[in-house]
Amino acid sequence: MNRQRDHCPDPKGLGDLGELPARLVREARPVYGEPARLEELRQAAETGLPVDAVRALQLELKRFGLRRPSAFVNRIVPRATRQRRERLKREESEAVLRVAAVMALAVYVWGEEEGAAEFLTQPHSMLRGAIPLEMALSEVGARYVEDILWGLHYGLPV
Repeated sequence: MNRQRDHCPDPKGLGDLGELPARLVREARPVYGEPARLEELRQAAETGLPVDAVRALQLELKRFGLRRPSAFVNRIVPRATRQRRERLKREESEAVLRVAAVMALAVYVWGEEEGAAEFLTQPHSMLRGAIPLEMALSEVGARYVEDILWGLHYGLPV
């Protein structure tokens, strides 16, 4: 048995880990507010998501209208690397989940995918012209995007 799988968390409640990014986006609710769920996601990232998780994220990005979603996910994990491995490294898993979580929060705030997709894929003045999804590739950038989204949600000046 694969040594990594010996330490794999019990995925109850998470289902197919390869489809996790797509499920996070389509559930359209923020994932950071649920401690038990957050711990499951942390453990899944720690163990390493299946490489299929990148493909699931790529399909969601395409659905959202991101130009060149394959180039975007290649910045997380290059295609050649994905072809050689079965699982992502922790950092790669975290990046996939982070982008999916930002997408889910945008859908939650906007109440529908079309508005969320427009927000996420267009340059934003509060990000000095950066595209929110591009910002979500880094931890700090994702926090900036989440701050803007929560400000919009609560009607706060941001």
